[in-house]
Amino acid sequence: MNTDPRPDRLDELLALEATQGLNPGEVTELDALLAALPNEDPDSLERAAAAIHLALSGPPEPLPAHLAERLELAAAAFIPAAPAPARPSRSRPAWAIWAGWAVAACLAGVLVYTQWPEDLAGKRDRLVKDAVAKAEKFAGEKAGATGEVVWSAAKQEGYLEVRGLPPLDPTREQYQLWIVDGGRAKKEPVDGGVFDVQPDGTILVRVRNPIPVKDAKAFAVTKETVGGVVVSDGPMLLVLTPKQG
Repeated sequence: MNTDPRPDRLDELLALEATQGLNPGEVTELDALLAALPNEDPDSLERAAAAIHLALSGPPEPLPAHLAERLELAAAAFIPAAPAPARPSRSRPAWAIWAGWAVAACLAGVLVYTQWPEDLAGKRDRLVKDAVAKAEKFAGEKAGATGEVVWSAAKQEGYLEVRGLPPLDPTREQYQLWIVDGGRAKKEPVDGGVFDVQPDGTILVRVRNPIPVKDAKAFAVTKETVGGVVVSDGPMLLVLTPKQG
């Protein structure tokens, strides 16, 4: 009967390394165990974790554009604040590094999908109640689709909510928001960012104006290629004008 506890501890440390990483003390302990047990395969659990992830994840799908920024911030939370000590004897293979990022991205994606709408709704409500922001409302309706924008010129902050827009193929098309700025010498509208709608045709997104908007007169929604365009030739699916009252 094998009473040597070292193999069990080795398996435990390898499992931790494959799923969440090790602290410096655990790294030192793992190196010592690997030196004492040269016949053990140090990468077996990482390969298993990667295989399980690939089997469950299926073909990769594009992430909706309106989640991109939050995904970056959420994914960053899964990266250790400081790198673990270098271990020349155990460099991680490329597939293992990819698997770690993929798992982090999946977890971050779950975080984004579960928190994003509520977070934005709260920010929009606070903007409406902010006396300094002096937020204005814009609304419009066309062919069964409706939209509303809350916009603050003072804070250069705004939120678009739409309902009734048909979902698009995210590999080919996206909706794009435009801002008609009466304070610009150029007549072209300002890009307000691209977005995708949920299966029920709704979405709440933040306005992403790359330049300051001096005097918002209206907002419009068009359908464009993935990533958006600089100048739109497409028809306006929604036009949102100042809402009275």
